[in-house]
Amino acid sequence: MIRISSIITIFIILVSVNLKSQTFEKINLVISHPSQPLSEFKGFGAEWDSRAYDLNGVTDEDFMLIGDRIKFMKMPIVRVMMQTRWCYSKSLGFDWENREMQLLYRHLNFCQQYGIDVILSDWGIEVDWLAVDGIERMDNPLYAEVIGTYLDYLINKKGFSCIKYFGLVNEPNYEVGNFERWRKGAENVFQILKDRELDKKIKFIGPGQSNDDEWFFNTVDEARYMFDVYDVHMYAWKDKTAKGSVQTDLTKLWNYAKSVDPKAQHKLFFVTEAGMRDGQSGAISTQINSFYYGLFMVDYAIQAVHSGANAVLAWMLDDNSHPDFQWGMWSDKKNGMTLRPWFYSWSLLTKMFPAGSDVYKIRSRTINIRALGTRINNNGKNDWSFSIVNVNSTPAKVFLKVDNEGEYKFKQYLYNENEMKSDTNGYPVPVNYISANLSEGIELDLKPQSVLFLTTLPQ
Repeated sequence: MIRISSIITIFIILVSVNLKSQTFEKINLVISHPSQPLSEFKGFGAEWDSRAYDLNGVTDEDFMLIGDRIKFMKMPIVRVMMQTRWCYSKSLGFDWENREMQLLYRHLNFCQQYGIDVILSDWGIEVDWLAVDGIERMDNPLYAEVIGTYLDYLINKKGFSCIKYFGLVNEPNYEVGNFERWRKGAENVFQILKDRELDKKIKFIGPGQSNDDEWFFNTVDEARYMFDVYDVHMYAWKDKTAKGSVQTDLTKLWNYAKSVDPKAQHKLFFVTEAGMRDGQSGAISTQINSFYYGLFMVDYAIQAVHSGANAVLAWMLDDNSHPDFQWGMWSDKKNGMTLRPWFYSWSLLTKMFPAGSDVYKIRSRTINIRALGTRINNNGKNDWSFSIVNVNSTPAKVFLKVDNEGEYKFKQYLYNENEMKSDTNGYPVPVNYISANLSEGIELDLKPQSVLFLTTLPQ
């Protein structure tokens, strides 16, 4: 990771709502420890499952459209569902060529071709829709044996080197509900990965609990030796997020891991499901079509990185992945695969903050504005990207300055309910082009409840 000594300073001038005598308050935002960007940044991504692609009538042509959208987003990392029952039953043995596996291969082939890292997540076996013939409990050693066999097949036989991480049981605090049983199952898998030398090719990730701090603490206390990556799912309340709760809550978890696990400094911390808690109704979010969801998700992502997260994955990519589902960046096939507003903001995050870039946390003295910056080294040439969120209902003026930098040409994008400029595909396009010397600084207008994106990267 390249280190730099540049200091990034953002001055925020907040516009008072007093119309008779407008006043301005200058607020200084600075990156703390400017020579120490977040190490091993893996990027912003999403969950992308194959489970209901046939049920929703997704054709090869539809899949090409989905692939084009992912390529536009330049998404570096995805989480992909695996179900043990897709490839195994005790009565029939292994079946690698059934339709469920073929659909999975199509996802993995795409990721392999376009260099997208995959977190393969076995969703478990203990609930009815995931049940496996001959394996009733996840602490059955046979479960781990089957997992070891299919991972060996996918990675070594099929050549899916894109699979970089493996997670055991989706949200085990709900799917299993018994920590000791889940821990024993994880121990079995941990040993299988070592015995088959799969641990040399993939990282074991866990616990992936949802809104259950005690499950995470217990994992750190009793199972820390197994996991290379700590991951959590977090669905956050809208109003609390606007006040910074995501950063506070995730920091609490990651700080606990670092305080107890002596190897934590060499491990990663992922948010593998990120979303809004308001409006949840089974597989549907009643908030998903709103403009505010896109503002919320960028704010969430920035807070998560400020907490120390190395990757943040949105729940989820598209509605085709699951039956009767409404939580994606676009609708399912029968509803025209129509892009939702939050595709606009999340796609800009995934494009402008690539994996491996030097990501800087920009501190703020106001809860209304949060920011993130990144420097990207492209063959010796520096590129910069910035994302600044204003969750307030009043505008602001932003002064952006980076010491020891020169002249750059920036593309400016705006996520605002009344100004979301897009092309014929619905993809974001710049609202402005500006040239500026970063050492001298740039003054920018920040509209109420909006996200301002700046980048020197090509489109």
